[in-house]
Amino acid sequence: MSALTRRGWLSTLWNQLRPEVPTDAETGAVALFQGALWSRHLDGSEGLSLTCTEGQLWLTFESDPRDYILEPGSTLRLAKPGLVVVQATRPSRMRLAKASHVA
Repeated sequence: MSALTRRGWLSTLWNQLRPEVPTDAETGAVALFQGALWSRHLDGSEGLSLTCTEGQLWLTFESDPRDYILEPGSTLRLAKPGLVVVQATRPSRMRLAKASHVA
């Protein structure tokens, strides 16, 4: 199998298996399988909060030396500009919401 064909096959497989990430930056639920990554570049003005609703999430921000582990019920405000990366350490679900809508 040539590299180009292999790349096309893997790309197609990835597009079919990757979790659905909401296109609306305001709210959304995301399901992640173990090891899956979710990322978004934030400008800092979105006013989003990320809540782990199931499983366990590892989260890191660009230019932040700390890492965060979120358990079910844990919420973290995403107020910094830059790249945020989330990885599921086990099958997980998370919810994005406008910070003003998080209780």
